[in-house]
Amino acid sequence: MQTNRFRLDRTLTPHTYDITLEPDLAAFTFRGRETVTVTAARPFSAVTLHAAELTITSAVLRLGASASAPVLRARRITYDKRLETATLRFGRTVRPSRALRLELEFTGAINDKMRGFYRTSYEVRGTTRWGGATQFEATDARRAFPCWDEPDRKAVFILTLRVPKRLTALSNMPVASQRALPGTGLKELRYQPTVPMSTYLLAWVIAELESVAGRDKHGVPIRIWMTPGKKAQGRFALMTGRRSLEYFARWFGIPYALPKLDMVALPDFAAGAMENWGLVTYRETTLLVDPKHSSAQARQRVAEVVAHELAHQWFGNLVTMEWWTDLWLNEGFASYMDPKSVHSQFPDWHVWSQFVAGEYGVALRDDSLRNSHPIEIPVKDPHEIREIFDHITYSKGSSVNRMLEQFLTEPVFRKGLSRYLKRYAYRNARTQDLWRVLEEVSGKPVRAIMANFTRREGYPVVTVSPARGGVRLTQRRFLFDGGRDRRPPRRSQSAGRGGGRWSVPIVAAVEGRARPVYAVLTGAQATLRVPDRGWIKVNAGQSGFYRTAYAPELFSRLSRAVADQALSPLDCLGLLDDTFALARAGLMRVSQALGLVEAARRYTDVNVWMTVAGILSGAEQLLGEEGPQRRLAAFSRSLFRPLADRVGWEARPADGHLDALLRSLVISRMGHAHDPATVAEARARFARFVKTGALAPDIRGPVYAIVAEHGGPSDYERLLRVYRRSSLSEERVRILRALTHFRQAPVIRKALAFALTDAVRKQDAYMVLGGFGHNPAGRAIAWEFAKRHWALLTRRYSNGGLRMMTYVIDGATGGFTTQDALSDVRRFFRSHPVPGTARTMKQSLEVIGATIQWARRDGADLRRWLLLHAP
Repeated sequence: MQTNRFRLDRTLTPHTYDITLEPDLAAFTFRGRETVTVTAARPFSAVTLHAAELTITSAVLRLGASASAPVLRARRITYDKRLETATLRFGRTVRPSRALRLELEFTGAINDKMRGFYRTSYEVRGTTRWGGATQFEATDARRAFPCWDEPDRKAVFILTLRVPKRLTALSNMPVASQRALPGTGLKELRYQPTVPMSTYLLAWVIAELESVAGRDKHGVPIRIWMTPGKKAQGRFALMTGRRSLEYFARWFGIPYALPKLDMVALPDFAAGAMENWGLVTYRETTLLVDPKHSSAQARQRVAEVVAHELAHQWFGNLVTMEWWTDLWLNEGFASYMDPKSVHSQFPDWHVWSQFVAGEYGVALRDDSLRNSHPIEIPVKDPHEIREIFDHITYSKGSSVNRMLEQFLTEPVFRKGLSRYLKRYAYRNARTQDLWRVLEEVSGKPVRAIMANFTRREGYPVVTVSPARGGVRLTQRRFLFDGGRDRRPPRRSQSAGRGGGRWSVPIVAAVEGRARPVYAVLTGAQATLRVPDRGWIKVNAGQSGFYRTAYAPELFSRLSRAVADQALSPLDCLGLLDDTFALARAGLMRVSQALGLVEAARRYTDVNVWMTVAGILSGAEQLLGEEGPQRRLAAFSRSLFRPLADRVGWEARPADGHLDALLRSLVISRMGHAHDPATVAEARARFARFVKTGALAPDIRGPVYAIVAEHGGPSDYERLLRVYRRSSLSEERVRILRALTHFRQAPVIRKALAFALTDAVRKQDAYMVLGGFGHNPAGRAIAWEFAKRHWALLTRRYSNGGLRMMTYVIDGATGGFTTQDALSDVRRFFRSHPVPGTARTMKQSLEVIGATIQWARRDGADLRRWLLLHAP
């Protein structure tokens, strides 16, 4: 077996870290000391452990558990920057022992990269203040203290912090003792020992904070923390956090493991949130809800992210993947469990339909690329690990979990997950461990079904054709470019018999039948016994991770069923999404996809219309000339106008959550389609808002975007004034996203330059670059800007938070549709590689190339269809 140079050897096993840290928030440095209790399995004369951007000033090995035990001092300390390790050489061989203590002193920097131990700024009464926070996932605990920074090296952590008296200091566990340090202005807080856990889950936050607090029904104290002046914004998260904690304890049949739960909104945070055990950290936009100024969408986002992170307290924290190859055991399950909790609290939100329109659709899109990757993917160095925090791990992982639950039934799936968590509690596991437990509980061939869905990239398209006695099902890999998979599956990725084929759970809805038809497609083809008349919708409820294509006669029947609203909204949006994807891949015509859109006019479900909006945005890529673009806009207006008349601009007393989402979507699409009345109303409402501050939160995003798309330099300045006067992160993000809708080159250049100033937090700046990358008027300008500032962007993001540089790359290039652009992007990528983004660069090139092929193949078909159907 090939060894991984980035993994530490197993000579020493850490058991307990006793860490003391003293940060200097003026100089942005810290000094620390730690004692690590270790066991030695074999003789050694040197100790290699992870340390990055640290200086170890003293290293002592105590040869016993007592303070009087003999000691060895390290004679030499060397560092390997690439492997992110430090090696302590003691000059003599130490025998195996169960009672060794490694005592280290070290210094480091509180960085500005939102990783490791980093700094965050906030304002108190108009003055900028500084705090410190941690983000250790995946491999950045080593930037805060020397350690064995691998998920299966679980240990107990005892943390002591020495901080200014005026600051709040939080960690995973409650404070065990506190004392003032006379003459220093500092206080020392020592925290209770943690349960055994991985290094990446240790955390601390130091800042001026205030909180709202409560308890769940089991008595667990829950606090929501934020910087001063935002206390009211934490109450929604407190409510949904309490309910989620109770829900997961009940669902898994396992109590929450720690004595408290703190959740902190940080002004600077690279990811959406981080599940540190007992001290969960968030962006402000994913934890705080302003009662007056937050939209329904923002409120839902907070509920979803809080539920996701609290699901991790079981999946990821209690049981942790053995190595990052199985990251999906953390993220795929948290992404599947969070809609369960949210649905239990807010059933009228229809989050499972939103899941299919969002997470499931994104997973199908990304996994149709040749440059996708398996859910279970071997990774070695930290750059490779960071790149897999992507839609395959999260969205495909959650989608195949949903498919597996449908196959096993919810009670069996739940029983299996509970048994798995109890069996591996406080330990590590691999995917096959989970499959083994689920097979024990269900008696079904889980591994045979799931292997090709997790151990190889891609998924099948199941083609449904008429056959004697029913319909014939065949399968092949679905690819974004419509080609065939030229690479045979690696032997280790095969499910065994069937080779490169999938074992596909089939659920089919049939006209006139109350109950679905079930089957498993294991080979190249099979026959499903159903009546030969009426419609059949394979993949009913969109639970299976595959696409479905229909022979013309069967597709015509389904189109009529859509026109008659005979399909559920969930099945309608699934059929729409599949049809458009098949058109992009050349397996259908784009005119057929738009014909199905036209048939769906009578649906009112917001998730159906989100899918329609995505189809129309995709169709825009095929049209370069102004005339066809105008006809597509006219067709879009004709689709959305009845909805616009129904939902209006003002919320009504009887409106629910989905009405608010639909109103926002409809106004946005009508404005983008150049509806004169919508544009005029948006501009009028924005003008009143500038004077009075009155504008409903649910329509602020669409209004800002419409003003930008149909505005000029003066509108840009007005939006910037709104940005500067707001302290609400959600509002500032709305403005940044709106700026990317401007169409005049001078304004676009101003907005791009503004994004890189200190007025925009680093975590938000990439939104501007990516947004312009999907704006036809700003695409080329944004790409030239990115190339000119590549060194700065790389310094900011390639060594920063999870995947932030990949967002820059994808956003800046994803909208291109010409061969010249493809050649330019390819040349630039070749000469400007960025560690940890190789797959993203390949995916960007693949998407551009496939879009060019699609435009050549279907552009004329779309123009002909619009001539006949656009008003």
